[in-house]
Amino acid sequence: MFAFVLIAAFALAGLATVLVLADSGLRWWSAFGMLRQRMKQGYSTAGVGPRPAVVTGSANGFGRQARAYPVIRQAMQRAA
Repeated sequence: MFAFVLIAAFALAGLATVLVLADSGLRWWSAFGMLRQRMKQGYSTAGVGPRPAVVTGSANGFGRQARAYPVIRQAMQRAA
């Protein structure tokens, strides 16, 4: 009886692990799809070359900084 409960617990843990990994994979897939779509539309740009070693602006690197790219805003219309 104990072996049955132990096998069932491992099976449920394995199933939960697979479901969590599948959900994470789908979220990554969706995020990269949105990024590709926004890059095609011009809302997001990919930097060329390596990132700078020293962040300009705040000395500690945790301060707020201006965006390196302009934000394109679209007019939102509400339904009546």
